[in-house]
Amino acid sequence: MFGFTGTVVGLRCKEGIALAADTKGTSYYLVVSKRVPKLFKLDDFIGAAISGSSGDIQSFVSLLRAEANLYRLNQGRPITTKALVQVASNLLFGRRIFPYIVAGVISGIDPDGPRLYFLDPVGGKIEEEKFASAGTGSTIAYGVLEQMYRDDMSLEECARLAAQSIKTAIERDAATGEKTVVAIIDGKGYRELSDEEIAKLLK
Repeated sequence: MFGFTGTVVGLRCKEGIALAADTKGTSYYLVVSKRVPKLFKLDDFIGAAISGSSGDIQSFVSLLRAEANLYRLNQGRPITTKALVQVASNLLFGRRIFPYIVAGVISGIDPDGPRLYFLDPVGGKIEEEKFASAGTGSTIAYGVLEQMYRDDMSLEECARLAAQSIKTAIERDAATGEKTVVAIIDGKGYRELSDEEIAKLLK
């Protein structure tokens, strides 16, 4: 069974949100996969960075995407990040006896600006003003984020710092590894960066 393998981070700035993660999946001492998805588009302007059991992550993300689509069909407008996070919190809390093995960040652009939330496996949610991290290398990532984050950062600078925090976790945490992946959410929506764009951020 997977544990909270790997590391995910989310950063908030005035322009939007930067998400980053690694791609390594482990089970005890075995590297099961080097291409585990941990960044997800939940709606046009909402994304998630989630660490945990691959099966639980896939099921959890599918449920959140379905809820976002149902809301759009029923209400004629997209769901807000705050509302979708409440749905996610309720789902996790409802399964607290046999919990999803997931923890991470859900973030997006709401009418009142960028929103960033940390979620724990039993539905606890905390809105963060600056950054959040989850996974086996989160303490390492937090060290980088605490030292380097500034309130006046641009979205590109946030993406660079997010990538650098994952790179550092890859170097120091055995369960974090392989590639660094990055996504941004701004006024144009959710977008995952190319390998070339990420390479430039890590120079």
